[in-house]
Formats: sequence, structure tokens, C-alpha cells
Amino acid sequence: MPNSESTQQKSTAVELIKKFQQLFTNLNHKQIAERLVKLVIAKHTIQRVALLIVRDGQVYVEAIANRAGGHTSINVIATALSRIKNLPSAFIQQTFESGQSLAMSRSMLNGLLGKTIPVDTHACVLQPICENQKTIAVFYMESQGDLQELQTTVRQLDTVWTFSSLLVRQMIDMWQHEEQAERFHLAQQALWASETYLNAILNHSPALISVKDLDGNVVMASEHYKQMANVDDSGFVGKNVFDVYPKDVAQSMWEIDLAAKKTQQTYEVELDLMHKDGTQHTYLLVKFPLRDKEQKAFGVCTIGTDISERKLAETALREQQSRLNYMAFHDSLTSLPNRSLFYDRIYHGLARARRANSRVALMLLDIDRFKNINDSLGHDAGDILLKAIATRLNEGVRDMDTVARLGGDEFVVVLEGIHDIDDVVFVANKLLSTLSRPIEISGHSISTTVSIGVSIFPEDGADTDELLKHADIAMYKAKEAGKNNCQFYTKGMNATAVNYLLLENDLRRAVEQQQLTLYYQPQVDLKTGEMTGVEALVRWQHPERGVVSPAHFIPLAEETGLIVPIGEWVLREACRQQRIWLDAGKYVGKMAVNLSPRQFRQKNFPGKVEAILNEVGLDAKHLELEITESCAMEHAGETINQLNQLNNMGMYLAIDDFGTGYSSLAYLQRFPVQKLKIDRSFIHDIHEDANDAAIAKSIIGLAHNMQMRVIAEGVENEGQADWLRTHGCDQAQGFFYAKPMTAKQLESHFRNGRFYFDGTVVRLEKHLREQHLKVGA
Repeated sequence: MPNSESTQQKSTAVELIKKFQQLFTNLNHKQIAERLVKLVIAKHTIQRVALLIVRDGQVYVEAIANRAGGHTSINVIATALSRIKNLPSAFIQQTFESGQSLAMSRSMLNGLLGKTIPVDTHACVLQPICENQKTIAVFYMESQGDLQELQTTVRQLDTVWTFSSLLVRQMIDMWQHEEQAERFHLAQQALWASETYLNAILNHSPALISVKDLDGNVVMASEHYKQMANVDDSGFVGKNVFDVYPKDVAQSMWEIDLAAKKTQQTYEVELDLMHKDGTQHTYLLVKFPLRDKEQKAFGVCTIGTDISERKLAETALREQQSRLNYMAFHDSLTSLPNRSLFYDRIYHGLARARRANSRVALMLLDIDRFKNINDSLGHDAGDILLKAIATRLNEGVRDMDTVARLGGDEFVVVLEGIHDIDDVVFVANKLLSTLSRPIEISGHSISTTVSIGVSIFPEDGADTDELLKHADIAMYKAKEAGKNNCQFYTKGMNATAVNYLLLENDLRRAVEQQQLTLYYQPQVDLKTGEMTGVEALVRWQHPERGVVSPAHFIPLAEETGLIVPIGEWVLREACRQQRIWLDAGKYVGKMAVNLSPRQFRQKNFPGKVEAILNEVGLDAKHLELEITESCAMEHAGETINQLNQLNNMGMYLAIDDFGTGYSSLAYLQRFPVQKLKIDRSFIHDIHEDANDAAIAKSIIGLAHNMQMRVIAEGVENEGQADWLRTHGCDQAQGFFYAKPMTAKQLESHFRNGRFYFDGTVVRLEKHLREQHLKVGA
């Protein structure tokens, strides 16, 4: 009986092997992987199965089968495990390393459920496939049933696991064979391509290409050699340099070949070689050794390029270089050295100064108001002026000094061998005087001036860029000082210039980010003590600098043009606040807004004011606009037209800083203004200084004779206020009455719709009582 059972088992095993052989006959490695996972997923207990194989030391997921309802899908992916996110990589690697089957219940999978393992999985089993005690594959299986049921199913697949070791080895061998075949195919293609490229280069390249062995015999050569004299139609192969070139040339080339082989270096040489057509060509020959795998030289390669045309071009270029050099290093308009030549000359000048322990002065000159000449007379006139200035600059310095044009209307003068600063002052004054002489341009006698900034080597800088930067800072200081003068750089200027630049950038952001705010300073009737109005004063609340004084940022805003949007914002905000106070029953009198000259000179400025009033809903009678005396007189005719339009709209007009300009009474009579504002410079010592008092009396008398009211600004003490009241001044404003305050601070002084001077302001009741007593007496 045992013999019968043994025979039956052997028969069964043979049948199984035959059955598996039939299933996997004539399949490639991908199809084998598909069949294997298909056999496993056929068990209904298993919802997902993956076959993983080790190839070249890396685990690959060959195939994955999934069961969803009654449908089964199989994907052959052959992808590295590291790139698959929905398999428990750690457990798989553990199974490969241990070679032991790994079974996991749901409690062991808690951290993986919903991440790498489906949430409805209740059990997993990893079955290793081994060969010679080494794991070569793993079957990973998932089940929605319990672990015991899955393990029973796994045991039922013993025949699959047994046969899989043979099939996995077959798959690995197939894959390696396929990879080797692919590499062989690619190598064949690369070899064919290399031969094709080499033949194409040798047959069609317009270059001399040759390879010589260690004895100097040519073993490979390009067709281009057939154009050489002494080379017949058989070509250069099989010959050596002494068969082709003249003896002296051949000897030279042979020596270079020997040197290349001996030193293992690349050599270049230019040779003139004769062609069969009798023309001589210049070739650049590059020679380098050829090495084997052991880095031993086995020959020399030569590549010769015909550079005849390049040599001709170089010759032509040299002939033109002197002309081009002049054009490259000189300004085309003035014929002065340009920026490039200036840098070269000052570089050498500074070197000489270091050796001689002397100084170099760099003078940067900028033409004042040059844009006005271009705009009014045209660019041709501007060019004539630039040439004339260039000529005068050359005449005003020594031959050893350098005069250059940096661009636009900017010139530079470099004075060498300076031992005394007085010499620089002398030259600067001489240039200022020379350049200010009138120049005839287009039938006009034009007088122009320059601003000069000076930096001294080595005190103000060790190199050209630093000297230029500091001279530029000094030049702008000269412009700030009124133009037509010279300023020497000092260390304090640098910090000021940097701060000025940073402040400009911050001011642009301030307008955009609404960092500006308005303060309001009351204006007082000197007879009644009542508030007659407020002046809107802009303040800048910088996030880092704190409150920035208007004395710092208003001139900057004027220079950069930012005063226009700032002025528009001030006007709109002041009108909006006046509207709020009127609606709340708080009558502050007229809202006075000071206009900058640039803002007032805008095209259709009255129309802009009207648009703001309409936007805010404010009647023009509640607004008072102030322009400075100098602004009013600059273009008097235009001023009258603008003021008439504003006056016709119904608003109050005033002239600010009166007494500091040169007003024409004829024009002043035609200005439709209702108020003159005495400048604070006349108020400070008005009760002590006879001149200030006389000027103030004259302004008060002039205003009253012309039916205008007068207000004094900058009133800081009782003596000033008494003097003004005694001499008939109508209104006053200043710290004696109230400092500028925010809208909320101003509102805190209102009682029953009336402003009271208390707290931060001075009471006026005692002055009123004194007046009543005098009247009663």
C-alpha cells in the first residue's frame, strides 16, 4: 500500500509540473509574473496580491492583482519598490532579509490602514520564495477575512510557491538576457554611429585631420589633405610629414609630434601651407597625443584649421584699430575722452600719485538747468553748448590734466600732482568764471553756469568709483547751495546723501501706504479771541523714524515731484475733515491749505480743486488756499488767471510768507486775494527789532489799504501778540495760542460747538477783560 501511495504522489507531482509547464510555456518574464499573481488572486479569500522580485540587488514590484467585487484586475508594472507608495515596504524588506513567512492580523496593521494598506484589510501574509537559502521573491497578500482563514488559503497554494522558485529564476534570467541584448544593440548602434560620424568628418570636413603612429606614419587622414601641394590623389595615409612638407616645415612638425608624445601635452602652431592651386593658406595646427587605457601614448592626432580669412581680417582690423580706438575712447560730440578713457587715465594717475606721495583732485561738473536749454532751443542748441563748454574746459586746465565727458551734461576734470588744496580752489573758480561767459547759440547769447563737486585722493577715496561717488555727492550739495558754485566733499555728506536717498524711497512708500496725516493749527482773531480758522499741516508718521519733520521731507517732495500727489492728498483730506466738522456742528472757521508752487502750476489746477470739492461735498466758502509770495510773482500773469478762477468759485485766497519776496504792487492790486500772511521771520523779534517792526507795520498798512486782512504766523509769546494787537493785525497763529494738533485733539477743545483755548493753549480771556476795562475807563 505504501508503494502504491508513493507512486500515486509521484504521479500527481509529475502531472502538476506538466500542468505548470503548459501554463508558462513560451511566455516572457512579464507574462510569467502576470500568470503567477493570477493563480494567487484566483483564491477568493485574497483581495490583493503583489509579486516582488530582487534584481541586481534592488526589489522590484513585478505585478499587482486586485479584486473589486466580482472583477479582477492585473497590472504588470516592473517598478522599483521605492517608487510604490501603497505597499508596506518595511515588512516586505524584512521578509526578504529573514526569508521567513510573515503573517499580520488587523491589530498589527493599525498604523498602515488607510495609508499604504486599504482600510478594509483585516489580514496580510508575506510568502518568501527562496533559492539556495536566499530569498529571490516575495508574494504579498491581503484579505478582508481573518488571519486564520488567509493562512489556510496560503497553505493551499504550496504548489504555486514550490514552482515559483523555478519561474522566478527564469524571469530573472530572461530580464538579464533582455537587458544584455538591449545593451548589445545599443553598443552596435553607437559603434555604427561612431564610424558614420568619423567617415563623415574625414570625408567632408574642411580641416586637416590626421593620426600618426609612434613612427610618424599616417594611419588616418581627412580628404582635405588632397588639396595640399605634394599630396597626390591617393591621399596622405601611408606617408609621413617628410613626404609632404618642405624639409624645414616637416622637421619642425616632426619635433612638435615628438614633444607631444614625450610631454603628453597639446601644442598649437601656425603654418603657411601651399595648395595645389598655387595659393598659400595659413593653418592653425593643434597636436595632441592619443592614449590607450593604460594612458600610454600610441600616436599623435593633428587637427589643422584654415585661418587664412581670419588672418586677413585681423590685418584689416589692425589697420582700422587706431581709428576705432579713438572712436571707442572719445566722445563723438565733444571729442573729449569718454568714460572708458577717463577710467584708464585716472587709474594711471592714481598709481603715479601713490608713487609720488601726491594728491589727485577729481572735479565733477554738471551744467545747471541744461534741460531748459534743450526744451526751449532744441537739442541742436544743447549740442552746441556742450561743445563750447568742452573747449573752455580744455583751455582752463594744464596739458597733464584730463577733461572727460561722462555722458549727458556731466563732465569730469582730473588734476594730478596736487600738493595744495588752494590750487584746486583756484582752478575751480577759474572754471566757474570761464564757463559763465555768454555763448552765442542760434542767434541768442546764452549764459550758463555749472555746479562742481570735488573729491581728493587719497583723503576722499582710494579708487575711482569711490572718488566719483563722493564728488557726485559734493556736486549735488553745490546745487543745493544755489548752483554756480563749488563744494568739496566732506565725510558728513556721505551719510546725508545715503539718508536722503533712503528718505526718498520711504517717502514714495509713505504716499502709497497712507503714512501721512494732517495736523491742524488754530488761527485766532486778535480782537475777539475767537478761532477764525485752522491751517492744515501735513505730518509723516514713519514706521521706523517716527514723526519726520516737514522741513526734511517737503523739499525732497518738491525736488522729486512727489509734492503733487502729496498736495492733492492734503487738499482732499482737509476738505473731508472740514465736511465732518460741519456735519457735527463744530465750526472751526475756514480750512487753510498751503499750496506748493509745483502743485499750483498744474494744468487746470482750479478744475482739480473743484473736482475735490464736489467729491467731498464741501462748499468753496469753507476753504482758504495759500500760495507763497515768490510763487505768486514767478509767473504773475498766469497766477492772476489761476487765482481769478479759484476766486470765482467762491473760496478765500491768501498770500503766505509775505515780505520775503519782491512783490510788485501793480500785480498785487490785481491779485484777487483777501489775506496777507506776515512771515514768521519778522515776528520773532518784532517787539525789540526796529526793522522787523517797520516791515510788519508796512505790511499791515498795505493790506488794510488794499482791503485785505492780515495774519501773523509764528507768534510764540505774549509780547509779540500784544504788539500785533496794538498795531492792528487782524489774526495770529503760533505756539502762544496752540500747537498743531490732530483732529481728535482739536475736537476735545470744543464746548457746545465753540472752541476753547485751554489745556495746551493760552487763554485769551484776560486780554479781553483788559480791553473792556480800558473802554469802561
